[in-house]
Amino acid sequence: MGFTPEALLFAVFSVSSVIAALGVVVIRDPVKAALSLIACFFSISCLFVLQSAELLAVLEILVYAGAIMVLFVFVIMLVENRDEAIVNPALGQRLGVPLKLAAVALVAFALLNGVRRAGLSTPEDLPTDFGSVSSVGHEFFDNFLFHFEVTSVLLLVGIVGAVVISKRRKPQT
Repeated sequence: MGFTPEALLFAVFSVSSVIAALGVVVIRDPVKAALSLIACFFSISCLFVLQSAELLAVLEILVYAGAIMVLFVFVIMLVENRDEAIVNPALGQRLGVPLKLAAVALVAFALLNGVRRAGLSTPEDLPTDFGSVSSVGHEFFDNFLFHFEVTSVLLLVGIVGAVVISKRRKPQT
């Protein structure tokens, strides 16, 4: 059994997405962690392309790596205050990385068990229009419109909260 180019690309992009996701958890600088998250989104988008889900790949880049991450980086740079430590540095150095890695391992284990128990369907069981713009649009606007609106309100509240917190910390001159 030889390796196909698709299998090699799948291995490369899956390993790079896991490494980038670990970078999000382990990197201490929030801006660099956000850039690592963008790399993870790009790798996941490439995985969608390999599975012939081009619409999801484009949406992953436009929505997540584009709009949402620009928003995250803006809020991080607005709120970030390098003068004061959030956690005691000695405690953070001793416990931070092992706790983060343990949490990632626990989530990965739970996801693997969930996928194993789910009994995923084969591609032959899927409808012929699965993943098309029309079917995704109908599913989104018929079943998940409320979720989208709640998410946009939560993001707006987070931005307003970040602005309020950053205004309080600045000394009046």
